[in-house]
Amino acid sequence: MEHGKTSTTTAGVDVSKRHLDAAVHGSEDEARFANDAEGFSSLLAWLADRSVRRIGMEATGGYEKGLRSFLQAAGLEVVLHQPLEVRLFARLKRQRAKNDRCDARMIAAATAQVEAVKAAADPYLCELAERMTAYEQAADLLAQMKTYREHTRLADLKADLEAHIAILAARKKALAADLVRRIRERPGLGARFDLLASLPGIGAINAAGLVIRMPELGAMDHGQPAALIGVAPFDRDSGEWKGQRFIGGGRARPRRMLYMAALAARRIDPGLKAFADRLAARGKPPKVVIVAVMRNSSRPQTSSSKEEHPGPHQPNPDPHGCSPSKAGGGPPTSRSVVLPRAKRGEGGSRVIARRKGPPAGRIMRQAPTRAVRCCPAAIAEARSRRRWRCRRR
Repeated sequence: MEHGKTSTTTAGVDVSKRHLDAAVHGSEDEARFANDAEGFSSLLAWLADRSVRRIGMEATGGYEKGLRSFLQAAGLEVVLHQPLEVRLFARLKRQRAKNDRCDARMIAAATAQVEAVKAAADPYLCELAERMTAYEQAADLLAQMKTYREHTRLADLKADLEAHIAILAARKKALAADLVRRIRERPGLGARFDLLASLPGIGAINAAGLVIRMPELGAMDHGQPAALIGVAPFDRDSGEWKGQRFIGGGRARPRRMLYMAALAARRIDPGLKAFADRLAARGKPPKVVIVAVMRNSSRPQTSSSKEEHPGPHQPNPDPHGCSPSKAGGGPPTSRSVVLPRAKRGEGGSRVIARRKGPPAGRIMRQAPTRAVRCCPAAIAEARSRRRWRCRRR
């Protein structure tokens, strides 16, 4: 939460299943309205009389969605807080009492400290998110019914479960097909979906989930996607004490999808497999290894979305000035080509073939993530580390 001063009149709304408790920051005005269409209109009129332009509310399991959409459609700024944020803010203010009226005032005070207001979500993405939730619920129910079937012995009960399983399987398949179709109907979303689906370990459902629940992909800098998903290790240092790094926070549902994708990518992608094997050889715990693979997998998703091409791995600049085979600061003297899988060398490494052009000193062979043309200093360093094998042309 960013802190600062604002001259905008701010109000807070505590949302419950049946009621809306509203309070204006800096005044004694407060009121209660019904959590329905009529209550929304009454609340909007009450806010307009007090020249309120910014409203804060907590995420309360979906009961806030209708009010949030209504206020945004009316042109008001809406700030959605996580409940933990408001509780920690109340602790900062040494506020121990907790009821609906106090919560509304505390939400209003917390909203007044927000400097930058997040832009309203795309309504089409909100609709897709609800459909994605329906797919996830169908998948959970299907798994639950299959578990019940394993422990059922009576024939009539098992037949009843089989019927429910068939219905849920058909519903799950239909929801998945409808979700992918709706994503492809939007050109921008469809292109992003295809890019993500081309990455190792990312299937159609994983790609759809990342497109819907991570719309920021493609507009973030290095390291930000990992922090947003919740796989970035944060420092825990104080003075001379150096604590162990831990991950925390982030969006849980995209993280679960990325976890399953990382498990598959570790098996099928030679580059990620070599990366994971190196970490395991250094004694890293298995869960740390898979989280590192998840973090590595989140980098090409952002770079692919930015550059709009499906290459899963983009090399970082080399400290010795080496450049990837497709990059270069000037006219290249030759071009390196990655041959098809059938012509790879032993151990899965790619063989670099030479096209027209004068010969360059050496070409390095490495795990099949990228081809790099290296200078003598880089070759010497690579040899000393025993990571790459070189051959003289």
